[in-house]
Amino acid sequence: MLNKYSKFLSIVEKIICYIIAVMMFIMMIVMCYQVMLRYVFANSNIWSEELTRFLFVWVSLLGSFVAIRRNSHLKVEFFVNLLKGNFKKYFTLITDIAVVLFLIYLIPLSYNLCLNTTNNLSAGLRVPMAVGYAAIPAGSVLMLLAMIEQVLIKISNKKVDNKKSEVLKQ
Repeated sequence: MLNKYSKFLSIVEKIICYIIAVMMFIMMIVMCYQVMLRYVFANSNIWSEELTRFLFVWVSLLGSFVAIRRNSHLKVEFFVNLLKGNFKKYFTLITDIAVVLFLIYLIPLSYNLCLNTTNNLSAGLRVPMAVGYAAIPAGSVLMLLAMIEQVLIKISNKKVDNKKSEVLKQ
């Protein structure tokens, strides 16, 4: 079952990576346009900065899912590396479970934030602010799925190929 779940998340990860690539490309084009408009033509617009900000938030939260899957999130492992054997394993399992609980707590709060901001329009794009805030519950759900996989992997004592994000049989 863990292998099927991991294969499903690998497919989701590939799709998310393509979405992130498209968003980053759009960010690059829009920012180049904004810089050219500002410094060459001494003019500017408000929508380009706002679009870039919304895309940046989406890229960051979707990218967090990819980072969790690849086990490449920024971590301070000084104290964890001081631990030995099973204690280290249990400590990382407990921290992963704490992250799962935090994400479970965050999802409904961020969803309510989106609902409360649907009538507020952004200044430049004139879209509901919920469009930008929707990255929080979307990213949180994806991160929750990835963290559940990490917990299951640690419980089952299986190894993971971080480059491919696949569970390896022992």
